Amino acid sequence: MKTLASILALFACVHTCTAQTDSTIKKTYIVSATDTTYIKPEVESSFPDGLHGWQTFLNRNLRYPGDAIRQNIQGTVVLQFVVCTDGTVCDIEAISGPEELRESAIAAIKRTPRWVPATQNGKNVRSYKKQPIVYRLGGRSKL
Repeated sequence: MKTLASILALFACVHTCTAQTDSTIKKTYIVSATDTTYIKPEVESSFPDGLHGWQTFLNRNLRYPGDAIRQNIQGTVVLQFVVCTDGTVCDIEAISGPEELRESAIAAIKRTPRWVPATQNGKNVRSYKKQPIVYRLGGRSKL
């Protein structure tokens, strides 16, 4: 009888531990044939000089397409790209936003200097980044 009670208690413990473990597992990377690209690394990649550096870069490099200005097209383009282990960006794609603004946003990201790469376990790793870029026309904007 003690053996049966012990087995049932052990089964209940294992089942409870397994159930708790399964519900807390989160995917933190995507494995491809060539490399691992992290979605949520321990330390995220960042633009040199932080937010201020990013804003300065965008102000200098982002161009509002003339056709979009003439058509009064505004909106937010969300870009997804990978920051590689050396800080370069690759695999840039616009995943949402007005079609007329996407190419301009991609062109700006292609001109970025090297980023500070993400780290996992103290090593530089590839990581995904999503970046919204807002295009907004002022009230008196003319071409």
